[in-house]
Amino acid sequence: MATVGDIVNEAREDIPLNRKKKTNRFYLCDEECMSGSRYINFAFGTLTFIITLALFIQIHYGDYQVVPHGSVATDSYECSEIGTSILKQGGNSIDAAIASAFCLSVTTPHLTGLDAEGKILLYNHKSRAPATVIDFSGPSGTSKYLPRLVLGLAYFHKEYGTMNWKSLVLPAAKLARQGYLVSKMLVQAVSRAHAEDLYGPLEAGQILQHENLGKTLEKIADTTEKELYSHLNGINQPSHSSALKETFYGYNVYVPNTSTGLLLLHNLRQIEQLNVTKEDTERPAFVFNVAKTTQTVYLEEKVSNKFHEGTFSSVSVIDTDELYVSLVTGMYNSFGAGEITVHGYVPDVKNQDKASSRLPIILTDATYICGRRLVFGANTVGQATQLIVSLVIAGKNATDVIEGPRYHMQENGTISVEASRTPAFSGELIKTLETVSPKISPAAEPYPSINIVEKHTDDLISHSDSRGGGIASRY
Repeated sequence: MATVGDIVNEAREDIPLNRKKKTNRFYLCDEECMSGSRYINFAFGTLTFIITLALFIQIHYGDYQVVPHGSVATDSYECSEIGTSILKQGGNSIDAAIASAFCLSVTTPHLTGLDAEGKILLYNHKSRAPATVIDFSGPSGTSKYLPRLVLGLAYFHKEYGTMNWKSLVLPAAKLARQGYLVSKMLVQAVSRAHAEDLYGPLEAGQILQHENLGKTLEKIADTTEKELYSHLNGINQPSHSSALKETFYGYNVYVPNTSTGLLLLHNLRQIEQLNVTKEDTERPAFVFNVAKTTQTVYLEEKVSNKFHEGTFSSVSVIDTDELYVSLVTGMYNSFGAGEITVHGYVPDVKNQDKASSRLPIILTDATYICGRRLVFGANTVGQATQLIVSLVIAGKNATDVIEGPRYHMQENGTISVEASRTPAFSGELIKTLETVSPKISPAAEPYPSINIVEKHTDDLISHSDSRGGGIASRY
């Protein structure tokens, strides 16, 4: 039985979790850093200590603390919890990401849904096999019960999942029927999109139920895996390819091998040529150089003409076997086509004339296998660049980076800032940005959120962006 201490430690994002317990899938990062007799002696002594400690903990607190840990970070606490519940049941990162993505189709209908497009980046840090990408951004769907997100997740499950399909979909179906707490971000999105006709007037904190969506999810859950996989052909087959990998300031950067991935790596190369140091990142000139470089790339590559930002929601997962998953989904507009089907979900806008700008990202220390490893996603190259330079060059804490102020590149290279955020850009930094773009406009709310999971040695830190209203879940 879990104690009050367990619940507090599980829910708090600011407490790093360190797995030093023995499991039947035993893998510690430190194993990669030791060998020979030193490792044997260390392992024997550590094992003796762990057994003694585990027995003591079990006697006093029960079995919960000796379970190996993982983490899921999403825009919804319910969805992060569903993800970690899958990990607790023995599922891997793929299983957890699938269950969390289905959950987000319920709790964040302004951002994603059963007809949403998306990209998935998967990397096995234990084997160091090349990272892979699954992209279901193209048009697809065989029936109203099997729209785009369903088929994308079905393909992901077919290739890498370990738990049965039904167990990954039913938690979302149950949540849709029972209801969930409406977030402030959903209320903001309804107001901004004038979408009151979809769900009626909403207030943050009220319980919202989706009965028809719940029934649809149950039908999806009851679809046999054989039948489900039979639809994965032709136009419904997501693309499956190797990820791009490049080194930036001593970190391996893994991104999709699509135009946005290429564009991000190109931007990072331009920034690396500036030869800035960690000390430089504290100066306004650093903000100017990064913003100016990014603006130049946006203008030269005509980014606004090639890509649409749309909506964005992400799932970041690390499990006990060092499987890393960054899954990003979204629609062309907030609430997609602006209507709800009889099956309870919002279809996306079709006949899109621009590619998606969404980017799943994984970073790993290029020198030290036990160094920092970070899993997150971004909605644009500009967002991704700001995050990476802060995490890598400045070496900042992941939570501080996620919660820090961000600017956004607009059409024609202009810049918007998140004016209502706290912390906000200082007056000095605003003036610096005005030297890049004389017209600084306020960014529209709700702001895009970034959710991150990080490991350093065997310490686990995760954080869901307050912009999205979620809370990461760990155990």
